[in-house]
Amino acid sequence: GDCLESEASIIIIGDVEHGARVTTKGNVIILGDLKGTVTAGVAGNMDAVIMASLMAPLQLRIGSRSSRFNERNKRLGRGPMLAFVEDGEIQVQIRPIKKTFLNNMLNFT
Repeated sequence: GDCLESEASIIIIGDVEHGARVTTKGNVIILGDLKGTVTAGVAGNMDAVIMASLMAPLQLRIGSRSSRFNERNKRLGRGPMLAFVEDGEIQVQIRPIKKTFLNNMLNFT
């Protein structure tokens, strides 16, 4: 039942358990299991992304879009996954985690 809110992108080292909520204006990277609810791009940022080592969320929201996944905590696939908005809908895909990918996503230089 924990709640974490941020004005910027955040990295969570650990799990987001069922019942927990994460809300941010930027991106969310979870180096662990995502089983709770995550909202990224709160201020209408449709380019925000959500990434987790294992993705079994109850609900994801990016910008003004939301998607409900499952009540049974079933994972959406094997390996690290990335959720983003494409064609007005939240898409979830398996993506490799590479340093350049993370740097570009977080706008590091």
